[in-house]
Amino acid sequence: MNASPEKLLSTVKSAAEARVNEMAVASDSLLSAVEHLTALNLNTARSVLDDTIALNKAVTAARDPKALVELQIGTVTPSLQKGFAYFKAVGSIASQTQADLFKLVEAGMSQWLQAVIVTLEGLNRNAPGSEFAVKALKTAVANASSAYEGATEAVRQASEVAQANADQAAAAAVEAVSKTTKATVTLLKSAA
Repeated sequence: MNASPEKLLSTVKSAAEARVNEMAVASDSLLSAVEHLTALNLNTARSVLDDTIALNKAVTAARDPKALVELQIGTVTPSLQKGFAYFKAVGSIASQTQADLFKLVEAGMSQWLQAVIVTLEGLNRNAPGSEFAVKALKTAVANASSAYEGATEAVRQASEVAQANADQAAAAAVEAVSKTTKATVTLLKSAA
């Protein structure tokens, strides 16, 4: 293959610039995720503090043990619901960040495969008689690319199914605890 040093240097330089750009995009994505998580944690902490203050005021205002027990039982379901919402938000932020980084990796892989194909075509033009070897290498690259795409699609689908199942299970658990809590409060009120 006849490649001048300038052409080789230009290829290496553009590949290096592409990698630096990819790293910048990945850093931006990660920093955005950290910012979202920090905001979520601050808002959650503020909400927990507000809820704790309100609960303490209600506890000090309670005049009998039954009212105190009802008050404590009444905090279970809202606490579970807020915890579920928090972890769902964390999962959403993580999923979005993962998707962004995955797209970046896929784009890099696609560019790399295109560069391999261009190199193979250049080799084929400059090395007469190498058509069979170049065709075999192109087939191998195409098969690897296809296998990679199939694997990434399978991982994406499995992740979506797992997230949906986790959301359904958590919602069912919160609903069951809510029903049990309401039944307990009703039982306590009727025991009076």
